[in-house]
Amino acid sequence: MLVAACLSLPHRADSQGKGVRADSGNAADRKVRAGLLVRPDTVNVGDHFELIVKVVVPSGARIEWPTIEDTAALVVMRSPVRIDATELPDGRTETASYALTAWDIGSLPIGLPDAIVRFGGTMMHVPLATARIVVQTVLPGDTTLHKPKPAKELFPRVVPWWEQWWPVFVVLAALALLWWLYRRRRRYVAVRSAKPIDVYARAMHDFDRLHALALVDAGEGGRYVALAVEVLRSYLAARIPVAQLSHTTAELLQVTSTDARVPAALLASVLGQSDAVKFGQHAVLGADARALAAQARAIVDAIEQADLAKRAAEDAERKAKVLAEQEEDDNANETARRRS
Repeated sequence: MLVAACLSLPHRADSQGKGVRADSGNAADRKVRAGLLVRPDTVNVGDHFELIVKVVVPSGARIEWPTIEDTAALVVMRSPVRIDATELPDGRTETASYALTAWDIGSLPIGLPDAIVRFGGTMMHVPLATARIVVQTVLPGDTTLHKPKPAKELFPRVVPWWEQWWPVFVVLAALALLWWLYRRRRRYVAVRSAKPIDVYARAMHDFDRLHALALVDAGEGGRYVALAVEVLRSYLAARIPVAQLSHTTAELLQVTSTDARVPAALLASVLGQSDAVKFGQHAVLGADARALAAQARAIVDAIEQADLAKRAAEDAERKAKVLAEQEEDDNANETARRRS
């Protein structure tokens, strides 16, 4: 819908009601032209449409654009009005764009107040009451005679396969968890029940690993000696309870001096030379390093052989004692039998 008008600036009244001529004698020559457009001109309930108002005014004139303040009106604004201005040689063109929505049906007035143009002391109204919008209904022609379709028959609910089989999945997960706990328990029991490695076998294993590193060939003779002595000290701590790893060389020699299984002279020589290498930064050649490591291994062998002999002697003594006690008991029983 397009409405255009060509309006002259009228007189205005002052506060006493007397007529006052606007501006100068040339005010009647200045024209104000206005036009409006509604697009689209027909909408459905709730649809958005736009009202465009264009006003041409002289230079220096000011336009006051109205708004719709009532949010419960039949036509409401969606957003604030957008104003675009274009300067002309003898005036200015202002275009106001209103984004609107209608909430009733029929031919509705948009309900905008008049726009006011002020130029100096002159004021005039640009009427916008002629703007209307046609709102059509989306309902059928006669809703009272509309008969709904009959209800459809009920159909069974389609159950996804994962909802049918989830109990089976839960049972399988529980069985898998129980199997994992059983295997873990068995491994734990097996580790705890495993027989500990003999200290002599562990020492021999460490000597063999140390020899396989070939530290002497790499120029690390001092490190080779230090590691061999550490294996020796670990064996002594495991085999002789009073020998601790924290003992110094002097303390270790003192606590092992009373043990007949320990070759004291050889142990003192090996520990003294290793201390010179570790703490005195004494350079040791390849042959000397191998000799010291061999002496450390020989000490372990000697202690182990002496320990085996001692344990064999203790076992033989214990067995002889048991046999003697058993023979004594047998003699006593025989004596008692004869007396009876």
